[in-house]
Amino acid sequence: MQSGTDFLIMNSFPDFHESCFDIVEYNKIFEKKNVIIHASSKNVYYPEHWGPLSIKCAIKGMEHYQCNNRFYSVDENCYLILNEGQYYSSYIYSDTATESFTVNFPKKLRQRVLQSFCSDPDDVFENKNFEFIEKIYKYDDLTTSLLKKLYGASSEKNPDTFFIAEIYYGLLENLILQQVNLGVEIKKIRAVKYSTQVELYKRLNYAKDFIQACYMNEITIDTLASVACLNAAYFLREFKKYFGVTPHQYIITQRLTAAKKMLQSTSKNIKEICFAVGYEDVSSFSKLFKKNFGITPAACQSKK
Repeated sequence: MQSGTDFLIMNSFPDFHESCFDIVEYNKIFEKKNVIIHASSKNVYYPEHWGPLSIKCAIKGMEHYQCNNRFYSVDENCYLILNEGQYYSSYIYSDTATESFTVNFPKKLRQRVLQSFCSDPDDVFENKNFEFIEKIYKYDDLTTSLLKKLYGASSEKNPDTFFIAEIYYGLLENLILQQVNLGVEIKKIRAVKYSTQVELYKRLNYAKDFIQACYMNEITIDTLASVACLNAAYFLREFKKYFGVTPHQYIITQRLTAAKKMLQSTSKNIKEICFAVGYEDVSSFSKLFKKNFGITPAACQSKK
């Protein structure tokens, strides 16, 4: 653990189950400091707890998060944003270590950066209720660059606190502007009020992220509708309208994409991979795989 006047780098996860662990005092750290959690672990579970505004990354491996009935998975291709005050649990299900990298932002820093954008009393950034849309995000060039710099700077034996502070500001500014730019995507949803568009955008993404995290399990329409807090028929219609595919088609895409990746990067056989992505019949799986990729699983595997 390395500490500065306004930041803290944690190189190991806390043990929530220790008799002397004080969750109240632990949370106070995140209210006062810019905290980076850079730790590796395997087969571990962290019970539900409060969190500050944070960006959740997995440099190596995959980490999973649960907020109520919502599920998220992050790996080297994506990250998750959670708002301050969100309660969540997290877990790593892997026999090999997953390298987790979480950047936490205290309220004062968030307010300071929001105020720096404000040029008008009615500006959106002046809104004290400004919140990020909680969902899985794909990396963009700037976010990737800033996180790499932060990763490198925080990994130094004697971190340059001034440099880290600069990156912190830049990263948070970028994330805030990213939220504003989401307006283009949100307005693609057909609704009279913008507030309704935002809410529906959130709920549809809850379901999409749930599929990405749980595609290997049996997923029903009712489950997805419940995650999105929508009527099942309305959910099906809006999901296809916005994402261009049905939930069932999206599940298939996630399963086959995961299968292809495993075929190319692991030593598992086709039967093991078939079961791992949620299919029970190897023959049906192989036909579906060839239909989508134009190549059999065996041929795909031989090319790695």
